[in-house]
Amino acid sequence: MTRPAVLSAVSTAFTETGELDLTSTTRLFEHALEGGVDALFVNGTTGEFPSLTASERQSTLRAAVDVAGADRVIAHVGTASPYRAQSLARNAFDLGITTLSILTPYYMPSTLDGVREQVASVLRVAPGARVYLYLFPDRTGVRISPEEAATVIEEFDLYGAKVSIGGTDYVRDLVSSLTGDRAVLSGNDGLLREVLEAGGRGIVSGVSSAVPEPFVSLATAIERNDPDAQTRAAEDVAAVVPVLGPSIAMLKHAQAMLGLIKSPYCRMAIDAPTREQLAHLEHVMQRRRTGVSTVA
Repeated sequence: MTRPAVLSAVSTAFTETGELDLTSTTRLFEHALEGGVDALFVNGTTGEFPSLTASERQSTLRAAVDVAGADRVIAHVGTASPYRAQSLARNAFDLGITTLSILTPYYMPSTLDGVREQVASVLRVAPGARVYLYLFPDRTGVRISPEEAATVIEEFDLYGAKVSIGGTDYVRDLVSSLTGDRAVLSGNDGLLREVLEAGGRGIVSGVSSAVPEPFVSLATAIERNDPDAQTRAAEDVAAVVPVLGPSIAMLKHAQAMLGLIKSPYCRMAIDAPTREQLAHLEHVMQRRRTGVSTVA
């Protein structure tokens, strides 16, 4: 079978005082690509996009294009308003990026018509773009059914969807509601095999911006139909996702431990890890550095 997609949702690095650290951010892009991911998902939730200015979002996209090439960059252009989403899409197109992700509106209450307006505003300035509808209702407050999402995807001929919803039921129901061939990806990076069983094509993984190898190894083992390799890789994934995955702060501390970023500073108001959490993280990362299995 074709190798499942592993896209890396990359963090945005900042200095200790909160300025954009483009050098470290570029290093994260390089690290994910060297680990074998298929593409970079830039300025998404893991990248703390609400804290970035339009200029900073353009700078990170430019750096990603310089490292990966425009064809391997997915620009998240989501924002609270269609007006700003349109401007961000235009900026991404100016860099040659033609694959975009559009988050549903947020903060103000919105309906399916608001989602349509958000999508239409982007497509007006990015004709022919490959667009993923980005669904993250726990963050946006906008909840649309799989059937409604499928209607929007097909109405605007979108490339697919990125689903950041727990489990795989939504992915399964969305895929079954689509009449055409669309790429449905999940943000549940610990559930690659389950996502595929639900009809999805792969994952968008935040943890892979620190440790890409387990996810790439699992995708490769699935492609080769190697059950033993799948089991080993899945155990490796299961060892890192619960530690690094729940918190961007923990993810950034892992990246700092690996020497990828200078500071684990988060611009968003994210709770700092406890000493116990950091000690456990250090244990997990040390075992990875020494080549010892992280599986308990």
